[in-house]
Amino acid sequence: MAGCPHSPPCPPAAGPDRDAARVTIRHCDQGWSLLCNGVILFDDTGEILPTGRIIEPRRGLPSLVSTAAAAVVTRHQTALPTPRGRAT
Repeated sequence: MAGCPHSPPCPPAAGPDRDAARVTIRHCDQGWSLLCNGVILFDDTGEILPTGRIIEPRRGLPSLVSTAAAAVVTRHQTALPTPRGRAT
């Protein structure tokens, strides 16, 4: 890969700040971007380095909610509001 044309130059793919390189190609529909330094950066924060090395995603996993608690939350969120100002 040719040298970085940006000023200041993008961080190298081997550096700890490699994610700070500029995006050269973005594929939002596929969930990845190619950075100037050759790193493929995925939306889940995983990476493939130009050497082929894979960096696992660093994003934390969502917390698990029990099925019963999820049902209560869903039922609460989908309940229709009570009309105000009407006498019943």
